[in-house]
Amino acid sequence: MPEKETAAKPAARTRRPHSVELSDHKLLAVTGVLSVPTFTDRQIEIELEGERLYITGHGLEIKGLDLDGGKLTAAGDVTSLRYSTAIAPKSLLKKIFR
Repeated sequence: MPEKETAAKPAARTRRPHSVELSDHKLLAVTGVLSVPTFTDRQIEIELEGERLYITGHGLEIKGLDLDGGKLTAAGDVTSLRYSTAIAPKSLLKKIFR
């Protein structure tokens, strides 16, 4: 009896989990970070797996960023944390020059 060929299934992509730790509204630690598209002293935008995290406040500073390890630490007066699953579209220039 000939052996039955089996098609190799593509490896399922594992979702990179994330965590957010906020201490006394001043110190922030986030894991699962893919990138930081924008940041100012009033807002930090963090790209996570399939969603974005927006941190708003005053005097925000990124103290450490390790994209290989997916870790970000920040300090400042944090007033809100907001998630968005709608990923912002790429700029027109990025679409033209890919």
